[in-house]
Amino acid sequence: MSDCSDIDYYLSGMMPLDSNTVGLIIAGILFALPVVVVVIIIIKVRGFFRKIEKQTGKKIRADDLIKGFKESELGDKSPASLNGMDRIYLPAIHKEFPDFQLAAVIPQVETFVKTWLDSIEAKDSSSLDKLTISPSLKDRADEIIADLRSQNISVFYDNIVIHRSVISEFVKENGMTIIRFQSAVGYLNYTLDSKGKVIRGSKDKKEETVYVVSYARISDAEIARQSGVVDVIGLNCPNCGAPIRSSNVSFCEFCGTGMKNLADDVFGWTFTDIKEKNLMTKKIY
Repeated sequence: MSDCSDIDYYLSGMMPLDSNTVGLIIAGILFALPVVVVVIIIIKVRGFFRKIEKQTGKKIRADDLIKGFKESELGDKSPASLNGMDRIYLPAIHKEFPDFQLAAVIPQVETFVKTWLDSIEAKDSSSLDKLTISPSLKDRADEIIADLRSQNISVFYDNIVIHRSVISEFVKENGMTIIRFQSAVGYLNYTLDSKGKVIRGSKDKKEETVYVVSYARISDAEIARQSGVVDVIGLNCPNCGAPIRSSNVSFCEFCGTGMKNLADDVFGWTFTDIKEKNLMTKKIY
């Protein structure tokens, strides 16, 4: 009588594999694995190229990307690496916004980053009122400050140094045009409890990180409204609060308030978001 295991093998149409066959199969898998990985990487890179070409409307060459990365990571030997894409995105930005001046915007970005961190540390968001930020972002700062007060703790950002800031992305979404910047930031970041004891971070060890800042403006008021992001920048008449449906209007259709001189302020560039790039290094905010 045959052994049950032999019957099972024959019924399944399979024969036992000897050690040599098993070894060949394993060798084949190990040989094929790197090939599969390379193919996946190529597909990912091609997808990345297509995405940028779609956003910028121009053919991207490999040497443009290489130069961009070299400039961002080696240009000033910043402690934190940045995904600098200035060379890639600036032509597209200038095509749509001829008056856009990167040299003038970068100081604004860095001032915003410092002011944001100082506001959280001081538990006072009033200094943000001097900057062009969205109402939703100001509300977020107030929520963070209220949370810190409720926990009776304080976050400190001492000796802030911004090494460099670069453009990392240029996109259009939900009726908004968004330029995202990355800033390499160094500071002493620590948190104290109500008794002044350090519960997170260090007063002596400097940290290096990257903050991502969104700088946006409305490109289509109606789409922005339908997408629910209208309050991100605030498209309302400053007199009666009625919605403003176009940047070309000269007066409010509800109360008659002149809008011609306000159009640039209402639909102009605004800081709408700030976050730490690597959330794993984030202590609290």
